[in-house]
Amino acid sequence: MGNSWSGLRRELENDYLCESLRGRVQYFITHYRKASDNYGRVAIRVDGKEVLMGNPFDYYLKGYVFKQGALKKEMGIPRREWTAKETLYDKENKEIEDMVYEIAVNDGVLDVYDITSAIKEYKNLDIKESINSSNPIVRMLAILDRRVGKRVLIKLMPEVENQPEWLQFFYKLRLEAENLL
Repeated sequence: MGNSWSGLRRELENDYLCESLRGRVQYFITHYRKASDNYGRVAIRVDGKEVLMGNPFDYYLKGYVFKQGALKKEMGIPRREWTAKETLYDKENKEIEDMVYEIAVNDGVLDVYDITSAIKEYKNLDIKESINSSNPIVRMLAILDRRVGKRVLIKLMPEVENQPEWLQFFYKLRLEAENLL
């Protein structure tokens, strides 16, 4: 990402976060150096309580891998097969995996990479693009952004119920912080 995590965290919490939530919202990330592949976890804390957490194991522990397998079986999609020239059935498998991954993200099952890549995307987008992003994590960062004013928040109020449940929390948090709820 170019920045150290501490610098990026400071930027998110001080430069981007709206005034009404400064000091209430904190971003947390850690990597376990003795874990395989340097795995870690990520969390967003509100008033000291972790309200959104992510680690690489939740996807497996919460059964999304089994959901992938069941869907592939139900749809008759064969396992990938390497022929020494190409991988057969890769596209079909990838479509199911992407679909289940999207379900997991909408359920709030995130990985450290999901958050860090969303932060990178968010920082490189205009705020209007961020608030309308297909990535719910980018929308979360945008809804907490100081550049989103009360008029935009009022326009977004009808959209709150259409957001994933975990994201509704952040919309409502911002709306309450601005005395709009």
